[in-house]
Amino acid sequence: MISDKMAEMKTTHKSVLLDLIYDFEDFINKLEKRKEELEMLKDDLLIYSDPEFMASIKKGIREAESGDTVKCKGSRDRKKLFESL
Repeated sequence: MISDKMAEMKTTHKSVLLDLIYDFEDFINKLEKRKEELEMLKDDLLIYSDPEFMASIKKGIREAESGDTVKCKGSRDRKKLFESL
C-alpha cells in the first residue's frame, strides 16, 4: 500500500516536473519571439526618428502628389526612364 502511494507520488512529481519544463520551454520561446519583435520596433524607431529620412519621405510624398515623379510599371518603363536620363 505504501509502495503504491510512493510510486503514485513519484509519477505525479515526474508529471509536475515535466509540466514545469514544458512551461519553461514555452516561456523561453515566447521571449525569443518577443525579443525579435522588440528589435524590429527599435529599428523602426531609429529609422523614423532620423530627421533626414523623414525629410526624404515627405519630399517623396510631395513629389508624388504633385506629379514630379515618374512611376514605372515594368522593366520596359524603367529602361526608357534610364535611357532618357
